[in-house]
Amino acid sequence: MRITFGLLALFLIGITSCKQSTSPSIEGTILNTTETKAFLARKNLNSTLESIMDVAVNKGKFEFQLEEPLEAGMYRIRIGSRGVDLVLNGKEWPVSISGDFNDLNKYNYSVTGSELSEKYRSAFNSVINRESTVEELIKSTTSGDPLLGTALKMNMSPVNPAEHALYTNLAQRLAKDYPNSSLATNMEDIANKSKKQYEREQNKYPVKVGQPAPDIALQDPNGVEMKLSDLKGKVVLLDFWASWCGPCRRANPHVVDVYNRYKDEGFTVYSVSLDGLDARTKSRLKGSETVHQRLIKEKQKWKDAIAADNLVWDTHVSELKKWDTKITNDYGVRSIPTTFLIDRNGNIAALNPRNNLEEQVKKFI
Repeated sequence: MRITFGLLALFLIGITSCKQSTSPSIEGTILNTTETKAFLARKNLNSTLESIMDVAVNKGKFEFQLEEPLEAGMYRIRIGSRGVDLVLNGKEWPVSISGDFNDLNKYNYSVTGSELSEKYRSAFNSVINRESTVEELIKSTTSGDPLLGTALKMNMSPVNPAEHALYTNLAQRLAKDYPNSSLATNMEDIANKSKKQYEREQNKYPVKVGQPAPDIALQDPNGVEMKLSDLKGKVVLLDFWASWCGPCRRANPHVVDVYNRYKDEGFTVYSVSLDGLDARTKSRLKGSETVHQRLIKEKQKWKDAIAADNLVWDTHVSELKKWDTKITNDYGVRSIPTTFLIDRNGNIAALNPRNNLEEQVKKFI
């Protein structure tokens, strides 16, 4: 009889142990908050959230008791206007979070029990503190855990059709390492759509990769003619922009950064400005302001933008005709910024490499 009771006790312990392993939890202690509820949601690749459950917050403490492990993926716990991001592989339990409510947006908290979540938090925190760059962290997603790579890539930068190969790489690795997760299928869908969009974008340009770049011969701000072909032997970023173009001005710091990194290795920039006056604007000018006087002002705006954005290379040219310049037709430029990377032989190497500029430059220097 004692043996029977002993076996029964062992059996009950086994049941209890099984129940604990299949009842995962996420607990947290968040200081300096008066919020009374915490919300748990699944984060999709398009950044939308699917609500899972909510629990009470008592003096900054909360706990989500889950009936079964969560599917491998990205999750978010929201407390008031702030939150904590988690990257869970579905096996690491329990998970514990601690931090100060005022520091959550800075990713200045700690996660124990989930190595991927802590690595994700640390990566974002390093970018905020300028210890790492987004480009460096995105580059790291080509290896290591694909779930972490997917979370970093999709949450640090918008979907870029030119990066369709990276999305395919992540989808294939997710399917291998996390076969039961829907993320692999969703990432594959993003990869396929991105590739199709990229191919459509590439086909809209009359110039093609591998073809000679049409030459350009325009004047710099001092009236000196500068030819694109004179830069043969260097890797050249042909950059169509303008002082009045907000997206161009926001893109300039990255171009400057890449230029400074690789100028000594044979990389330079040939900037074509679409500043100036088109024929329609000239026809409307009346009164005391002549076309000549207005052109002086527009030219000065161009020069001021070069100085303000620290565009230190010498090859700045413009026809000062805005969209009336023939060069935009030669290259199929319909919006700016638009860029073309040209190899040392003067051939088109990449079409509009804006989001992966450094990666493309390194291929050809």
